Formats: sequence, structure tokens, C-alpha cells
Amino acid sequence: MKNKKLYIGLAIAFIAVMAVYLCGFTECNESTLLMAVGPAFAPLKWPMGRNNMGGFKGYLLFVPADAATSVPTVPEWEEATDNETLVTAVGSFTFPEEGAVEMPVYLYNTDATVGYNVEAQGEVDGMSYKQTLTGFFPGNMKEAHAFAAMVKNTPGYYVFEDSDGQQMIIGQPGMPAATSVAFAGGQARADRRGHTFTITADSNYSAIFLETPIDIEKIKDGSWTSGGVEE
Repeated sequence: MKNKKLYIGLAIAFIAVMAVYLCGFTECNESTLLMAVGPAFAPLKWPMGRNNMGGFKGYLLFVPADAATSVPTVPEWEEATDNETLVTAVGSFTFPEEGAVEMPVYLYNTDATVGYNVEAQGEVDGMSYKQTLTGFFPGNMKEAHAFAAMVKNTPGYYVFEDSDGQQMIIGQPGMPAATSVAFAGGQARADRRGHTFTITADSNYSAIFLETPIDIEKIKDGSWTSGGVEE
């Protein structure tokens, strides 16, 4: 009788231990599953032979901050579903029908003059990035001097494109980009003459990519409309 009670007691204890173990195992799996959904550290591998041409295409697109009713925006950290979405701006530029600006402003830039560099800034546990975009518009045109006069105190957003065709954006709602413009007239006949644009923005990311690329040809010929739909 005593042995029977002992066996029953051991069986109950075993079942209790297994229940605790299985419960912990399930919670661990659920926790692991939850951690796997969203941004997470992953290996960075470089495919041998992959193209890696530097530089950017010869244009910038400018949107004054108060001209657009919506702007492509990155998600909040907790809303990003994976690593790529964390640094991808979703949505498109839209403009009010009665606004003075109807589409992003196309800015030609001399070939091989558009540049983009990023530096870390801040203190430990409070690091962020200073993004810097540069470009050069040639010549001594009145239109360029007028643009320089208007943009110097106008926050906004700039779109540019790398050699792989990836469109990127500098400036986000609440943290738009600032623009400074310098002009060099040259001294010698062979000197380069024109305006140099320096655009800076603070960001949590070293780069932000557009999910939906903008059709540059439609911007240039004026057929672009909000959302990129042709009239």
C-alpha cells in the first residue's frame, strides 16, 4: 500500500514537473517567435562579383515641407515588420489642388557631382546620424540665384537616386532637411562656375529608401500628378 502511494506521488510530481517544463518551453517558443517578427540583427553577406559602382544620378527632387500634404515616411520601430521595412519610406508625395507647388521640383545636377555621406552624432545611448547630400548646378542663371534665395530658409525633402536605381530620401516629417547654397563664379576661363547645394538632415538611419520610386521623366515633362498617376 505504501509503495502504491509512493508511485502515485512520484507520478503526480513527474506530471507537475513536465507541465512546468512544457509551459516554459511554449512561452520560450512564443517569445522567440515574437522576437523574430520585426527588426533583428542578421548576418551581412556580400555576394562575390556584385556590382558596386559609386556615385549618384545627375538630379535632385525638392519638396518644400509646407507644400506637400503627405510625404513618404518610415514606420515606427515597433511597426516595422522586418529589417528592410525599417529603412523604407512608404507612401507618396501628394499636394493640394490649390497649392503653388504641384509636384516635386526637378533640379538638374552636373554628372558626378551628386554625393551623399553620413556621420554618426550624439552620445552613448543617444546616437543618431547626420545625413549630408550635395549637388552642383552649373552656370550663372538668374533662375538658380532665385532658387538659392528662396530655399535658404525653407525646410523640405530631397529625393535622389544611386547608380543601382534605388531612390532615396533625405528629410522626414518632423525632421526635414535644411539647404545651404554657395556660388562660385570662377577666376580663370577654365574654372567651374555654378551653385553648390549642401543639404543636411538628422535621422535615426544612415539611409532611407523609397518603396515606390518616382517617375523622373514625368516630373521633367510635367505629366506627374500626386501618387504618380498620369493625367
